[in-house]
Amino acid sequence: MDLKGIVTTPLRVVFSTADAAMSAVEGGVAVTRFAVQNVESEVSNALHVDAEISSVTPMQLLQRLAQLLEPDRPVGIILSRGGPLDRVLKPGGVVDRLTEPGGMLEKLTAPGGLLDQATKEDSPVTRLTTEGGPLDRLTRPGGVVDQITESEGVLERLTSEGGVIDKLTAPDGVLEKLMSKDGVLDKLTEKGGVLDKLAAKDGVLDKITGQDGLIDKLTEPNGVIDRAIADGGIVDQLLGQEGAIERAIAPGGTLDAVSQLPDVVAELNEAVALMTAAVNPMSDLVNRLPKRILKGREGREPRRGAAPSDGAPPAPSAPSGPSAPSTPASRPAAPEADDPAAPPQ
Repeated sequence: MDLKGIVTTPLRVVFSTADAAMSAVEGGVAVTRFAVQNVESEVSNALHVDAEISSVTPMQLLQRLAQLLEPDRPVGIILSRGGPLDRVLKPGGVVDRLTEPGGMLEKLTAPGGLLDQATKEDSPVTRLTTEGGPLDRLTRPGGVVDQITESEGVLERLTSEGGVIDKLTAPDGVLEKLMSKDGVLDKLTEKGGVLDKLAAKDGVLDKITGQDGLIDKLTEPNGVIDRAIADGGIVDQLLGQEGAIERAIAPGGTLDAVSQLPDVVAELNEAVALMTAAVNPMSDLVNRLPKRILKGREGREPRRGAAPSDGAPPAPSAPSGPSAPSTPASRPAAPEADDPAAPPQ
């Protein structure tokens, strides 16, 4: 047997086996679908309900998948040749630099590295997951997780019709803009872009995960993480009972207030329109008043300290209490007649 036969024979066996397996799976799917349709039909007949059996065929599903993978669609842009995924996985790219000998992944998993420090006894991860710790308080009955997943909770409000998820995934929404051609994701993964600079040798990630780097300083005893997960620390204030997150996601809290901002803005616009409609008739009324009413006060009331003009009667003064008659300063007062010491006139 020649070399070509040695190479191709195992491949043919593998492909034949895969073909047989796919045929078996396809048959199982067909049987399952037939059984489900029969059960659905029986239940609908028992409940006297008209059930609309899905008419989507496998070929239609494949056509929809092909539409998602078209070059002008977000998924197609990501998977296209020279796209974001291709740039990340190319030789010498971000993935190669992360997994190369002596790279960041090897530093993280090396003996005494970050993974060992995170999983050792009395490590921050151990303290986070201990009984009565932050994670335990987070998952307690009535805690943050229960409030998120309860009926009419945060998760239901986020996934409701017209909610945040709908706005993110809508056509021309945030996600489509992020994954569009020349969008944010394209710029992040381009050659010489942010990811290349982050994963470069002596780059930001190398400095963060290196010896005496930021992660070492964060995880050192009595460091930032130790102080954050201590009793009464930042994690306790965020995740504890009546903490910041619990208050934010409570009904009528910060999350509800933020989601009601568009309604508040609409009400403010209505109030401004109503005030404008009320002020316009008043300005028209002022413009229709006689001009003699709108004239200034000049010519009708003299200024204080000025003589009244000819022909205009002086303004009457306000009445005042009785006062003694004034005596001229240049003439002495006459003596009284009953005074014997007075000199003769």
